[in-house]
Amino acid sequence: MRYFQDKRLVHLLEKTDEFIGSLTGLVKAHQATEEKKKKEEEEREKPPKEEGEEDDEDEDGEHSKNGLAKEEEEVNDADYYSTAHRIMEKIDEQHKSIGGGDPDLQLKPYQIRGLEWMVSLYNNNLNGILADEMGLGKTIQTIALVTYLMEVKQNMGPYLIIVPLSTISNWQSEFDKWAPHVTFITYKGNKDQRKRLDDKVKRGKYNVLLTTYEYIIKEKAVLGKTNWKYMIIDEGHRLKNDKSQLTTMLNQYFKAQHRLLLTGTPLQNKLTELWALLNFLLPSIFKSCGTFDEWFNAPFETTGEKAELTQEETMLIIRRLHKVLRPFLLRRLKKEVAAELPDKTEHVIKCEMSALQRVLYKHMQRGVLIDGKAKQGSTALNNTMMHLRKLCNHPFLFQSVEESCRVAWNLSDYVGDEIYRVAGKFELLDKILPKLQATGHRTLIFCQMTECMQILADYFEYRSWKYLRLDGSTGHDDRKELLAIFNAPNSEYSLFMLSTKAGGLGLNLQTADTVIIFDSDWNPAQDMQAQDRAHRIGQTKEVRVLRLITANSVEEKILTAARHKMNLDGKVIQSGKFNQMSTEAERRRLLEEIISAEVDKTNEADVPGDEAVNMLLARSEDEFNIFQKLDEERKAEEAEKDNPMPRLVEESEIPEDITKASETAQKRVTDMENGTVHKPDVEIKRKRKAVDYSIGLESDDVWLEKEGLVLDDDDDENGRTPPRKKKSTSKEKERSRVIIEDDDDE
Repeated sequence: MRYFQDKRLVHLLEKTDEFIGSLTGLVKAHQATEEKKKKEEEEREKPPKEEGEEDDEDEDGEHSKNGLAKEEEEVNDADYYSTAHRIMEKIDEQHKSIGGGDPDLQLKPYQIRGLEWMVSLYNNNLNGILADEMGLGKTIQTIALVTYLMEVKQNMGPYLIIVPLSTISNWQSEFDKWAPHVTFITYKGNKDQRKRLDDKVKRGKYNVLLTTYEYIIKEKAVLGKTNWKYMIIDEGHRLKNDKSQLTTMLNQYFKAQHRLLLTGTPLQNKLTELWALLNFLLPSIFKSCGTFDEWFNAPFETTGEKAELTQEETMLIIRRLHKVLRPFLLRRLKKEVAAELPDKTEHVIKCEMSALQRVLYKHMQRGVLIDGKAKQGSTALNNTMMHLRKLCNHPFLFQSVEESCRVAWNLSDYVGDEIYRVAGKFELLDKILPKLQATGHRTLIFCQMTECMQILADYFEYRSWKYLRLDGSTGHDDRKELLAIFNAPNSEYSLFMLSTKAGGLGLNLQTADTVIIFDSDWNPAQDMQAQDRAHRIGQTKEVRVLRLITANSVEEKILTAARHKMNLDGKVIQSGKFNQMSTEAERRRLLEEIISAEVDKTNEADVPGDEAVNMLLARSEDEFNIFQKLDEERKAEEAEKDNPMPRLVEESEIPEDITKASETAQKRVTDMENGTVHKPDVEIKRKRKAVDYSIGLESDDVWLEKEGLVLDDDDDENGRTPPRKKKSTSKEKERSRVIIEDDDDE
């Protein structure tokens, strides 16, 4: 057995050495080609020489003028990193043109190292990924690169910077603050506004053009005519699909001497997606996903073959992948470079279902939706998954369920205790939020579903809590105003409710110290981005992240899938460290720890009691004691009520029509499985109206061809129609989207 293992190990070594060797040659060839192109471009741009003017003696004068180290005449093929970064330029201090002369605007040491790495890419005719963890200032480092190239290299652009629409205002303000001398155009707006900008674009009297993905696609005929010196793409992981319309459009219509991707999450789902990013940056080097899949993916795929790979073989393949990535990817973590940043601690808190949720959940698990009909096929599975996720959040997301409960329980049109009694997550929030408010903590609540945000808004109003709300329909001016209100000293708002997609990018909310992930995303990177709205440079307090998960539900599966993806990211990116300072021993030790811990995180704890929750919430012993006392007071107050009810709805309270419909639906499914035709005697009385509850769940990077999105003149700047509002009976007035409370009279 050992003989065969050794033989396979030797084979892996030979194959990986062969692949690394071929990449070394490809890097050299790419650099030579790009150097030739650059010189030809420079010759075309040079003004005609005056009579008697002589050429510079030093053909590579720019390098020597800027203190660059001489290239080695011969480079050892095995030294892959040195081959890529053979021209080194040391940067020890901040250059003059960054910061606008303000002594308070100083780059941090790790940001100067990031600038040095990006300048090395520039000098060596390479492209790369700045993949620093969210909150470390990738925007500022990018502005530092632009100003450095303008000041030191006399490269005045134009630079094309493509960003999500939700972050464009942040980019504008950072340029105004850090580089007021840089002339930039913000290319956005309706058709007439863009037309007025077209002449400026054609004349080229600017250094930077800032725009969004949507306008890149819509205005390719205008923007594609410019020969860009640099193309910089924020949230670059959106290019993970090499067949997407955006990737195709950029490759086909846009010319740029250099490309740079910015992302805090370079690895989201598959290793091939990381390879797609590298293929976009350096297509002549990273050509075939097939070659990549052949040997890099082996230890990560959860197949039967995985068990046959030894830890030694896994380590070997992962280390070789690190070697491939290191010249082109720089990633630093907050814990490594921002020692002054307080800790971030995440706790998963399991929530118990109410009896109403349990009955409906079993009803849906068999593919029978709320209308009482059994569904089949892949569409049905997707619908069932969506229904289960909605049910875990709140059963009143189904209008017929809410109406049945109101009739059976003889409820008024106003919100009462039932809003938290029917849903385990709401019941937990009802215990958590008063404690956080009593101890001065400020909270961000991230939610996937805008319709669920409507119910949360009703709940906050029921408890008379002031709150702010931001979702995909919030305009840019409103976004800026919301941030200013929440972050203002002595702000009266301690609750900020945000949709995960719209609120997960481009927001600085360091005045909050608690983040509640109300429902998790399949893609863990989305939730990480949301968390880092609070945990970023400027935060002075420990950040506590509370992830709410409904026990024994589909949400546990989503959490498991997310952890698998984060584990994959840990193996490939984190253990590679890619900060150019970690030693081989450190990287190996970290990787061994991750692999050894794989089997340790298989199960979460059961639903915690009040004391256990208080221990997760409390930052100190004093806080824990306060929380315990608040629980005692709450229980005493509830016991004094005339007809005290349990905090969660019990089985005896479930409306009869829902119980009968569930029993009938179950019988129908059983009969169908047995091959008997069965016509149900009872169906739920009130069928819900056709409402699209997927609003707020669509990814922020759904491309234009998928949505049929065209930035028409009437569209708002978000380029999307505001979400449809659900008509509800929970109040006399229709639920409406609240942006800023107390502004109704404006």
